[in-house]
Amino acid sequence: MNQFTSHFILDEVKGQWNIPFIGDIPDGIDMIDVMLGKKIEVKNLPIQLPVTIDEEEETIYPDIMTADLPFFSKKLKSIFDSLEINNIIYYPVELIEERSGDKKTEYFLAVVTNIISCLKSGIDKSPILKNPIIDPTLANGHRLFRLGEEPNLMIVDSQLKQKIETANLQNISLLPLEDYVSL
Repeated sequence: MNQFTSHFILDEVKGQWNIPFIGDIPDGIDMIDVMLGKKIEVKNLPIQLPVTIDEEEETIYPDIMTADLPFFSKKLKSIFDSLEINNIIYYPVELIEERSGDKKTEYFLAVVTNIISCLKSGIDKSPILKNPIIDPTLANGHRLFRLGEEPNLMIVDSQLKQKIETANLQNISLLPLEDYVSL
């Protein structure tokens, strides 16, 4: 088994104002269930989501959006697929711009099914998680997972980070886990 030493939080770049704002999440999609890696029942695919864009600026459709739920672009999904990352349940999503009706179909709701409690012992977890460090023996070689001690965090290993960076994707943040402090 290949052990890795560095872990990163996979997220969107915060404070971007020229990306679509996702409106109401359809009934039946529970944000907590998604965060906990539970399979969701969706009656109609693709999931249709209204989005609002700021017409004063050029809109960028990023490769990840995580404000309420994790949405991955087709490009990000293809990276994970090519590396045989198989602990994600994907649901196709159609982003529909509310004013124009324009549709973007290259997105997926991404439910990461592995939640792993794997912080090194001695890490203070309450009430603020500060500078966490993964115990690789507890991570058990998983390359993408949600952190059991703080399941809103999606964690990737250094190999995935490198692949994401070389793919030149937009609006993706890869913060070293050791630099994280919860609020």
